Amino acid sequence: MNKTKIVATIGPSSSDYEILKKMALEGVSVFRINMAYSTFEEAKEIILNIRKLSFEEKKEMGIMLDTKGPELRLNGLEKPIIHLEKDKLITIVNNGIIGNSEIISIDDKEVVSHVSVGDEIYINNASVKLSVVSKDVDILVCKIENDGDIISESVVNIPSASITTDFLSEYDKRVVKFAVEMQVDYLTLSNVKEELDVLDVNDLLISLNDNNIQLFSKIENKEALDEIDRILKVSDGIVISRGDLGIEMNVEKIPPLQKKLTKLVKKQEKVCIISTEMLSSMKDNIRPTRAEVSDIANAVLDKVDALMLGEETAVGSYPVETVKVMNKTIGEIEEDIDYNDILLDMTKDKEINIAKAIAFSSVDSANIVNAKAIICSTLSGQTAKDISNFRPSCPVVAISPNSKVVRGLSINYGIIPASVGYAETTDELVKLSMDMSKSILDLHGGDKIVIIGSFPLQSVNYTNFMKIEEVEWEII
Repeated sequence: MNKTKIVATIGPSSSDYEILKKMALEGVSVFRINMAYSTFEEAKEIILNIRKLSFEEKKEMGIMLDTKGPELRLNGLEKPIIHLEKDKLITIVNNGIIGNSEIISIDDKEVVSHVSVGDEIYINNASVKLSVVSKDVDILVCKIENDGDIISESVVNIPSASITTDFLSEYDKRVVKFAVEMQVDYLTLSNVKEELDVLDVNDLLISLNDNNIQLFSKIENKEALDEIDRILKVSDGIVISRGDLGIEMNVEKIPPLQKKLTKLVKKQEKVCIISTEMLSSMKDNIRPTRAEVSDIANAVLDKVDALMLGEETAVGSYPVETVKVMNKTIGEIEEDIDYNDILLDMTKDKEINIAKAIAFSSVDSANIVNAKAIICSTLSGQTAKDISNFRPSCPVVAISPNSKVVRGLSINYGIIPASVGYAETTDELVKLSMDMSKSILDLHGGDKIVIIGSFPLQSVNYTNFMKIEEVEWEII
């Protein structure tokens, strides 16, 4: 089983139950629903199907919702897709009209006042670039810089404009409440610019009596990069959204920036997810490009927690095949990683408390004896995360009686989450761990596993137990 997780965005191409099932069997660990494009009714149906699938396949899978965020978007268009021609002029107004190839409107009526002549405007993930050539009180006249298509509610990026809006719109407050009602595992916060944005969502979750949903901040603008340390401090992890970052800055700066952010996130022991155009050619083709495979390999070698598929699985023609290609590529690259070197490197200049020392010892022991798995019994999930952060060479089977904790570990590197009952004795814990590992992994006589946890489970809030067990040979 691969350690780097796959997050797949669900849309019209993949919302069918049988497609979801095939994607899960091909390696998806977390299903993502972008609420900027999904209705609440559609999202609810998808979530219920994923829960059904998880029960039937006995596989714990996480569910992620994206907030819409304080983004600028086009209003409606006369046709689903409008083609714009290079060098022609197009007018932007602030009265909410239905747009066409000659005139469009943006959902923020104040946007015109914040834009200047000479500013660049990007629409639909930078498919179309406009340059402002003249301006009136409520009108912008723009030159179309390239042939391209726009669609209703396309995201609009204006890198040079500073437009201030409330981070949590009434719609996104509904999204957060819906996430609590449906007991999803992760909220991905779009267009975060500062730590207060994350704290606003956290405060809302507290008011709703939810402390289980993890918050991932999407890093997609210059403001977030300037405040990355503070944002990371209050987030459970980040999503490096390379598409929007590529609009905000020169695209050649993205690869080194990705390396820098990945290293920072790992140092802070948070979750790191890479997104945007991982396999974009597979929206319309059955095979990826060599450049895309190299892109995946680069992220895997950086030991990120997860890779995210967006349009490829949401609206692409080959969602299942795309997942299969990504999973196979991840597996090939992970076989060549030297996990002992990783472990030594991660402990340099690092303060390690007792809990992390035990986590380190379990990983070190597993690497030395070539264990097939580390079985971690956990109530809060923290011990499993500590082990994951040391990037072990074998999978980590995280067992817990708390189903919310189990699902919340779906995104973490190398962790296979599994729901179990309480263990009353150490012998019972060992047996439970052995039985679980046999049911999940292809174990044989003589294979070794490392068992780690707290005992007694109900009364000890720290890890105090580690044992190396050998699978017994079956007598035929």
